[in-house]
Amino acid sequence: MQLIQNWVNNKGIKINYIDNHIINSEKTPLLICPGLSESAQDYIKIIERLRDRRCIALSFRGRGKSDSPEHGYTLTHHLQDIHSIVECLNLDKFCIMGYSRGASYALGYSLLNQNALKGLILGEYPAQHKKMPKGWASESMEFYNSHCQSISIKYNVLEAIERESEQIYFKDQLPNITCNTLILKGEKEETLLTIEDISEYIQNLGSKSIRIKHFENSGHDIKEDEFESLINVLEEFLESVDE
Repeated sequence: MQLIQNWVNNKGIKINYIDNHIINSEKTPLLICPGLSESAQDYIKIIERLRDRRCIALSFRGRGKSDSPEHGYTLTHHLQDIHSIVECLNLDKFCIMGYSRGASYALGYSLLNQNALKGLILGEYPAQHKKMPKGWASESMEFYNSHCQSISIKYNVLEAIERESEQIYFKDQLPNITCNTLILKGEKEETLLTIEDISEYIQNLGSKSIRIKHFENSGHDIKEDEFESLINVLEEFLESVDE
């Protein structure tokens, strides 16, 4: 299996993606939406392990090898990035996975495109799209510079996200999600999902099947803390939506 790296044009903005290009499989494809500061490159290990189905990860605008416009970082703009990938690759009846901030992008897309989806995976994020407070960009860049070996997002992009972000609660729209759903939650202190957040998903999602997977040895970064367990959980869920 050889990974393919390419770009799609979203209204003049080039959006990068990585694709295992397994196009002859009858199994449900998976499209991955990385977290706020992540890129498609951060999900190569997962793509390489999911060898029996097509698996694609995109880099949202301002991340990784995608273009970084000066403005255009609302939720709607990010949903357009997803749509450009789906449309270009002719994806249909696929599963979408969003991790951390990427979960709000995946959830927002799912609410508009339920007929195209067979499954939804939401990792470590509540059912909302958060407004970033003043000063968040500078604090985030300071954190990334001190804790990360490589950074896939620039300060001007963080500033634009802070400036253009808006607080959106998805609770009242969750009943419109009808595809099978998997929620991933770390149990250590760094988790971004509370018990109340999980309850909100369970009580309001319209999905017939809702699975909650707790990772006892993980904080927020499950793929770093419990990679093999994560792969097993993803494979099991994807097999269930294949049926």
